[in-house]
Amino acid sequence: MSSMGSASYRVETPEEIETRRRRAARERYRQAALRHATLVAETAACRAAHGKRVTALRRVTDLPARSTADQLEAAADALIAETEYARKVMKGEVEDAFHAELTALAHRPAPRVSRRPEVEPTGPDAAETERRRALEEAEAAARRSEIARRVAELTARLPVGVPAPVRERCLRNARQAVSSEGTAAAELALAAMEEGIARAVREQRRVDLAAEQAAALAARLEDVPGDRAAALAERLAAVVEERRPQVPSDLVAAVDAVVREADTERRRRIAAQALAQVLADLDYHVDEGFETLLADRGTAYAALPDEPGYGLKVLFDRGSSTLQHIVVRDAGADGGGSADLRAQKAFCAQHAALTALLRTRHVELGKGDVREPGTVPVPRVGVGHIPVRERGQHKQREREAGA
Repeated sequence: MSSMGSASYRVETPEEIETRRRRAARERYRQAALRHATLVAETAACRAAHGKRVTALRRVTDLPARSTADQLEAAADALIAETEYARKVMKGEVEDAFHAELTALAHRPAPRVSRRPEVEPTGPDAAETERRRALEEAEAAARRSEIARRVAELTARLPVGVPAPVRERCLRNARQAVSSEGTAAAELALAAMEEGIARAVREQRRVDLAAEQAAALAARLEDVPGDRAAALAERLAAVVEERRPQVPSDLVAAVDAVVREADTERRRRIAAQALAQVLADLDYHVDEGFETLLADRGTAYAALPDEPGYGLKVLFDRGSSTLQHIVVRDAGADGGGSADLRAQKAFCAQHAALTALLRTRHVELGKGDVREPGTVPVPRVGVGHIPVRERGQHKQREREAGA
């Protein structure tokens, strides 16, 4: 610091570090919980279609609001592992159930449409006719089996999280392909199925990405107070519930802004409290409520030690982590060029100590714009802005320090 200047500050208290870790862990947990909840809903839909062939999946209960970062990380790891395992099991069970249905369709006896010949073949002709008929039926069965195989491959590509109507439409095309008597009709059904699945994959991917982004943004809002944050959280919930393909850009920007403002406010209060304590330790006279004024109004004053009528004006920029300061003189105090310079030098002499003490309280000052003593005049402030130390208070503090 100097007689006048500004510097950015960074807060690295254990609580602040834990806050950042907890937020990152909560984002990860919320995304994991979303994927699990989606799989629970999909499993229920598959059970409705295929019955007990598909194993039910339990819903998870939410963690306490004040869970630590380590607890959230552990819960996210466990939930991710459970979801991956359950997804594999459910996908296999659905494929097995659907394969059994397709196999039954593929091996069902083909309808035999026979025309009574004008003359019934006899002898070798009858045997040849029966042989050709058997060959045609075998070829038809082979075609149906091949179609069933292709249908099974396509079905495996169907995203697990697609809505039930989309899934049913694809499965309807699959059944039509397997049950069609003609190759052309089967190929048309297969083409429709493949196109529908490709579209479902693209749409589901967009929906999943938007939902995960919304979950992460909502997790960032959980420790932000106020109606504005609550309203943004409701909009994010609608993105997930309505399966929207993207999070509106204005919503992302609004969440970033409200979280940034809350973080800056929290760090400003921590820095204001640390500065009040450090100034008091350096024997500045700091009135009660200094940190509150500095955090809420952005400006506070402390009286310099051994320099009656002179003080330090401290300002916090709104919306940023910047601290400004300047040595000032009470309008009612005697002063002059030499007294002003002496007060500026007195403050600058404590620069290293002040910075070091702030660092012990986990507030790190960065390099900023500074003005050396004597390069700028000492401004005057209204009477009463600079706190006045009561007589004997300095000696009392010295006795307390010596004790």
